[in-house]
Formats: sequence, structure tokens, C-alpha cells
Amino acid sequence: MSDLGRKNVSDKVTEAVKPDSEKSTLEKAKESATDGLDKFAAKGTPDNQKSFAQSVSDNVQQGHDDAKKAANNEQATLAETASEYVDAAKEQIANAAQYVSGVVTGATEGAKDASNDLNKK
Repeated sequence: MSDLGRKNVSDKVTEAVKPDSEKSTLEKAKESATDGLDKFAAKGTPDNQKSFAQSVSDNVQQGHDDAKKAANNEQATLAETASEYVDAAKEQIANAAQYVSGVVTGATEGAKDASNDLNKK
């Protein structure tokens, strides 16, 4: 079994435990680069050639990535739905304003007509 070129599981845990606010720019860059290389190696190495720990780590990472992707997709869907509700509300408000305007205009015209009729008498 070969884990050659793979990021050590204990290194992954150590990096995950340390808050980003306590990491230097160099540490963050190193983690990002080694994480990318490790993900590439994980996809290119068959499961039967991985150690148990590396296989578990890869499965946990894949689950994390899938969950993050699903959450991002769900967030986009919720944003689209909220936007649709806002657009529908704007349309209903515009319809209500137009209706009220029509009622007010009709009442004004009716009052003028009534006033003209009274003045004629």
C-alpha cells in the first residue's frame, strides 16, 4: 500500500484544528497547495492501494466537499426563491397602487360631475 505523495492524516487534523486567524500567509498558502495536491492524488490512487487511514480521510474529505457543494447549491436555490417572492410582491404592490389610483380618480371624477350637476340646478 502506498501513500507516497499524500498528505499525512495527522497533518490534516493539525491544520484543521488551528484557527485561520492564527496562521501566517505562508502557512495558508502551503495548506492550500498541499490540499490541492492531496485531492489530486486521492482521485488518482485506487482505493485498494491506499492505507486504511488514507482511505477514511479521503472519504471524509469527499463527504465534506459534497456537503459544501450541496449547501452552496441550496443557498443559491433559496436566494432565487426569495428573489421570486420579492418580484411577485412588487408586482402585487404595483397592482394595488394602480387599483387605488383608479378608485381615487373615479371618485374625483364622480365628485366633479356631481358638483357640476348641482351647480347647473
